[in-house]
Amino acid sequence: MGRVFVNVRDPEFGAVPGEAGRATCSDAFQRAVDALDENLGGVVFVPADPLPYEFLRSVIVDRDKVRIHGENRLTSRLKSVGATAPLTFGVKRVVGNRPLGDGHWADLSGMLDGSVTDQRWGCRSRVPSPVAGQPPTEATVTFPCSPFQFGPATGNYWSDVRQLTLDFIVRNDAMPWAGQPLFGLSDAFFEPSPFYAFVSAAASPPSVVFRFRTDDGLLRELRIPFDPTRAVLRCSFQLDLAARTVTAWINLHEETKREQVTPDLALINDGWTDASRTLRFVPNWYAPFRLAAVGPNENDWGGGGQLPGSGGPVDLTFGALRFSDILRYRVLEKGDPQQDANGAVDDRRWLTVEDHVFGALTMRDPVHKSAAGVPDLQILWEARQVSGSAVFNASGHGFFIPAVGNQYMLRNGCEKLNIKGFSLAPFPMNYGQAIGLGLVYGFTLDDMLVEFGAQGLSSFHLGTTYPVELRSCQFDHQTDCSIYAFFQNGRGDNVGLNYYGRSALKALRADLAYRNVTCTDSDVCESVVKLFQSPARLDNWLIDFERFTQSLPRDSYVWASIADDIGGPTQLVVRDCLGGMSGDEHTVAVRLVSNERGAGLPDSARAAGGWCGIERSFNSHADLRMRSLVAVDGPLWQGLFEGVPPRTMPLVANTAAPGASARIGTRSVPPPVSVPLPSASDDLVRALPGLIGYYRAEDAVIVPGPVVTRLVDRSDAHNDGDAVGNPAFYDNTAANGRPALRFVGGHYAFPALRGTTGAATLFFVAQRFPLFDSAPGVRGSLRTPGPAWQLDFQLTSRCAESDTDWAVYAVRCTAGPERRLQTYANGYPYELRRDDRVRTVVWSGPTLGQGVPALTPPWLLATAVICDAALDDRQVTDVCRYLLYRYRIPV
Repeated sequence: MGRVFVNVRDPEFGAVPGEAGRATCSDAFQRAVDALDENLGGVVFVPADPLPYEFLRSVIVDRDKVRIHGENRLTSRLKSVGATAPLTFGVKRVVGNRPLGDGHWADLSGMLDGSVTDQRWGCRSRVPSPVAGQPPTEATVTFPCSPFQFGPATGNYWSDVRQLTLDFIVRNDAMPWAGQPLFGLSDAFFEPSPFYAFVSAAASPPSVVFRFRTDDGLLRELRIPFDPTRAVLRCSFQLDLAARTVTAWINLHEETKREQVTPDLALINDGWTDASRTLRFVPNWYAPFRLAAVGPNENDWGGGGQLPGSGGPVDLTFGALRFSDILRYRVLEKGDPQQDANGAVDDRRWLTVEDHVFGALTMRDPVHKSAAGVPDLQILWEARQVSGSAVFNASGHGFFIPAVGNQYMLRNGCEKLNIKGFSLAPFPMNYGQAIGLGLVYGFTLDDMLVEFGAQGLSSFHLGTTYPVELRSCQFDHQTDCSIYAFFQNGRGDNVGLNYYGRSALKALRADLAYRNVTCTDSDVCESVVKLFQSPARLDNWLIDFERFTQSLPRDSYVWASIADDIGGPTQLVVRDCLGGMSGDEHTVAVRLVSNERGAGLPDSARAAGGWCGIERSFNSHADLRMRSLVAVDGPLWQGLFEGVPPRTMPLVANTAAPGASARIGTRSVPPPVSVPLPSASDDLVRALPGLIGYYRAEDAVIVPGPVVTRLVDRSDAHNDGDAVGNPAFYDNTAANGRPALRFVGGHYAFPALRGTTGAATLFFVAQRFPLFDSAPGVRGSLRTPGPAWQLDFQLTSRCAESDTDWAVYAVRCTAGPERRLQTYANGYPYELRRDDRVRTVVWSGPTLGQGVPALTPPWLLATAVICDAALDDRQVTDVCRYLLYRYRIPV
């Protein structure tokens, strides 16, 4: 039976403060945690000392009811030497009575070439069980608050990286190659944030795909051909966002030769060759960087959506991974071997940390075990960066995370401690955690001082953690945010958030209540509170920006987006929150966002929208330049302001495009409204260039039933459509008081409808996504395979969809040498993709509506507009605005 109280200074544990104990302090604390009773837990006592206890590795607290307890939060000090949390809670080394296993640290002998003569250990994601009949052990690797997640220390969370060189070696231990994720970052909507990489063996030719997003909103992709018969893949490329160049090397014809190949840039997307445009990676707010899987959660192995490899884990071994923020290699000719300034490149070069290598897995750290022989899950990363004339080195650890579902710890916590995350002042350093948090039921921090690191209390993207309670805690000098909550039910009282980075409090799909909070200055703040899909109650906050002369925060004091999956409306309540209200013409006190996903369209998953209640808050000490107290960008938010309205700025501003209902009132909630009428005449549509089809429900031919046998074309082309199968039903008030057609499995055929230009612009007023096909079964068809538009069965641009409300959907595709496919929802430009290889639009027996009732949910249509032309931006916007106005659709 274990004990319920241990002192880390006792001889059997041997924790020694200061540099003298640096090499052993992590093991001493781990032994102390492991000595506690497995059922009763207990206290690990940390005596005060003039020197801090220093940690090279994280201590994994994976027993129930463990508290790390100091004497005083100023004198019992834990300090990280590298960018790794001194304490990690809620990540299990032993799952189902089985340790993670040594096999995840794979011997790279034979996988690396002859230039590597010392022992190296790779990361293997799936290890067969040594016990007959037992399932394999599966794990992915995550790198929280590391250069892989946040980019170079001076790179502003990837957005300032203009040149990127990426090198990696990976072996497929379960051939053949298929559609398999390699590594990267994706957000909660499965979008690259800013990038991820995967293998597409079914492509022609088989390719390594690097998919990324730039700050103009475009999804971009480059493909590097590879040989799928080789188990070991050596791949390298360099991307220059300033010069718009991509160069790639791969072992295409020989096992270890890195030969220069020509990457496929057909999907690099629009504006790539336009030198007048500045392209940047989108900044990463929260997405974790992962090996052997790509997805927003560590243990869901790819997560579905648009991500590759969502069918389950894949067995890969990574033998090298290196990121540089310069172009490292000489550009030669196709087929030439890879060279840098030192000559020919080999595996040892890719395992070397040189100047401007801001993140690398050097694979020189073997498995590290506890006294009981249990691996501690940690993988070393290293970096070397340049800041001005200075060069500095950094290191930290990633974690193997078992992919076995939720394995909770019970009632862990810390009390009366000072925990210092990594700091390399005066150099910039955006890395490291102070406290890492996985799955814990009942986690508490009491009377704590948490300093430095990129994040103070930080989440590992595992599953729901609840409740997390903070009492009388202070967080200082975190470079990203003081507290990051993922899928967390969090509560805080008497909390100080000081000298933070982009945000003081940041959350994704959490539910938070924080009261009696003080926030001091931050010289890089975007939004003090950043709430991605997270209900929150903020009471009695004092936010002070008086120390700085620049206009901060840059965006807002509180930023909140609509939640997707909480089963009810997103609640944001702000009470008695004041501050030194610095800002400029772009700053607001509260920004309510709908367009983060879905273009502000409601659907059955979030039809209740969001409620914002602001009471006696942000109505004094306001910068006269600030735009408004509240900004609303879509129809899903509504609410009330209670108290004396501000006199120095508007109460609420509409910040959506093409316009929205800013539904925050003082005595009652304003009703939803649509956009103003762009033109006084219906000829706005009938005068469009290339108009070959214009159909409205009120013009349909109706027979008793009432069913619609024919769609009458209002355009001069007279391309009427006839019902095939089940005709649609006529409903004279379904479209916000106007007529609509209710489809129940049949469709309409248009035998005379033809376009001749190869271009097209289409508009639909519909409830659910419209079902259209310009040439069923024919290459070159423009069609809807779901909530997206697809051209030539190759080029696809997704679009938002509402299955509950009316919306205006539009698509535009060009026919010239540059083939663009742009989608819109309620006038909001949603996604633009480009592939100059695809066919132009082909017309052959087009159909509107398809499927059978058992397979296709009923959908409603009020208007369809078809143009044999790629309309310009103004024409698209005007038609969308006209249709929004006509059908009284709030945006």
